[in-house]
Amino acid sequence: MSVFDLIDVPALLDSTNQCIQCEACLEVCCTSDTADGPAMNPMERLTVIGRSLKGYAPLPDEVKALYYCTECGRCDTVCPQEIPISQTIADGKVMMVKKGFGPLAKHEKMIAGLLKNRNAVGKPAEERLAWVPEHLKEKIRFEDSEGDTLLYVGCLSSYMDKATAAASLEILMAAGENVKLLRDEYCCGIYPYNAGKWDEAKAIFTEMAETFKKSGIKRIIVPCAGCHRAFSSYYPRLLEGFDIKVLHMAEVIKELLDAGRLTLNAANQTVTVHDACKMGRKYGLYDIPREILAACGATLTELPENRDQALCCGSGAGVRSLDAPLSMKIAGKVLNTAEADTLVSTCPFCIFNMNYTSRKTEAGKKAVHIATLVKSVMARD
Repeated sequence: MSVFDLIDVPALLDSTNQCIQCEACLEVCCTSDTADGPAMNPMERLTVIGRSLKGYAPLPDEVKALYYCTECGRCDTVCPQEIPISQTIADGKVMMVKKGFGPLAKHEKMIAGLLKNRNAVGKPAEERLAWVPEHLKEKIRFEDSEGDTLLYVGCLSSYMDKATAAASLEILMAAGENVKLLRDEYCCGIYPYNAGKWDEAKAIFTEMAETFKKSGIKRIIVPCAGCHRAFSSYYPRLLEGFDIKVLHMAEVIKELLDAGRLTLNAANQTVTVHDACKMGRKYGLYDIPREILAACGATLTELPENRDQALCCGSGAGVRSLDAPLSMKIAGKVLNTAEADTLVSTCPFCIFNMNYTSRKTEAGKKAVHIATLVKSVMARD
């Protein structure tokens, strides 16, 4: 069976036909008022997909508009027709690939680099474990060790946000968690999946699933929201029988705190929580990060738009690799509405994009992963 057969085309067409053109989604779309060009909003993206399914060839700018969707899902929360808009757009990109209209040239280049380097950021594969703290290098365990729990770090944390990777490992080891790493950790494959290149995505998924099975992995802990989304939602969609338990690092930290296996000192700082789209709207992880911050003794401030109405950082679904200035413009909105100088997130990509934007615009803000904050106040023996 082809991967394209997994798309329910009649249901996809029905979703596009349900749109009543009310424009409610335009008010919450992060690209609607920041991106230039036609169809840069959910309503018009649905129209493009619907016309394509009926046999019309989309214009290049219309295809581009589909790939400028961050799949943040905020449009889903306001649609009076309850159309799964973000999922419809995501599946629409797959159909564009099937029909030969997608993905964009930048996607093809990124995917080629990913397959060559085994990561999504173009870095040497042999440097993947360079984030491991020096004092833990002799203590880490790999896939051929006993145990069924894997700390899967992900591309962003391995190369671009090493503090998150190191903090995650230190917390787990300090709490006595029997975790292991992969010597040759491969990208989770979310990038080709989001680009609609499901054949390439399935090949990566299959290799990773075989590695997990061979290593006896039954539980995966991830600090990355994208990796979490891939393992918990995308792998089961493309791989029959994939049922490994996936936990975000924030969930594990909360479990450790509740079990008394982790002791924290007071943070004595004010922070603003950022609800990452993939962990918030897509997974419902709202309370746990706030409970952890309270346990840290931090003073918590909220963004004006939060929880299921939180602003997207602008980097999701491959948008940042297509148009970094656009992603920065969207991230700037988050930074400008944050009351505190420090934002705490559960997504390394949000953290990377917000920090990069803050440096370039001199916003004076910094973003940190919740694991990094916890590690900074963790009581030492």
